[in-house]
Amino acid sequence: MVFENPLLLGAIGAGLAVGIAGLGSGIGAGITGASGAGVVAEDPNKFGTAIVFQALPQTQGLYGFLVAILILFVFKSAPEWAMLAAGIGTGLAGLSAIGQGIASAAGLGAVAEDDGIFGKAMVFSVLPETQAIYGLLVAILLLVGVFASPGVTTIAALGAGLAVGFAGLSGIGQGITAAGAIGATARDPDAMGKGLVLAVMPETFAIFGLLIAILIMLGIMF
Repeated sequence: MVFENPLLLGAIGAGLAVGIAGLGSGIGAGITGASGAGVVAEDPNKFGTAIVFQALPQTQGLYGFLVAILILFVFKSAPEWAMLAAGIGTGLAGLSAIGQGIASAAGLGAVAEDDGIFGKAMVFSVLPETQAIYGLLVAILLLVGVFASPGVTTIAALGAGLAVGFAGLSGIGQGITAAGAIGATARDPDAMGKGLVLAVMPETFAIFGLLIAILIMLGIMF
């Protein structure tokens, strides 16, 4: 299916990339900010730490903004369906920021009680970021045409964006698990290893989505 003006689909893709990813980042940063307000009320010296944790779920919004700029100004000659798919994949995967916000809020709460757990809390809080990185990776591959299969130039490209995008929502579940693991590690430092195993499990589904997106881009079915 070819549109008379392919930039129309590119414009929709750019809007979805920055709009949906921004939604995820806004909710995630809000969750962390609420925790930060409580921590700062108890100890004003923790303001800088609160800013660091609140910045984590904002990166997904930056990824969406970056892909929107790439679509509108750099890769506007890319296949129209690839532009739309890049925007959808980046946007949906950006909702992982909600999970990252939940984990970051828990991390900030733990650091408020014990500064020594800062590094471990950051490790758990960063985990849900990977889903957004998968979305960004697939978006760039679609736009630069590394896997220039016939499917990437057709509506089939949407499959790649939807696969990595919806699978990226696993970041919300991962964030919930990471928040619990932070609490367990705060009580018992030896629990970190087992907590990491539990927190990584939800990412399996994001990897499945990434794999299917790559297979579609390789044209494995065309």
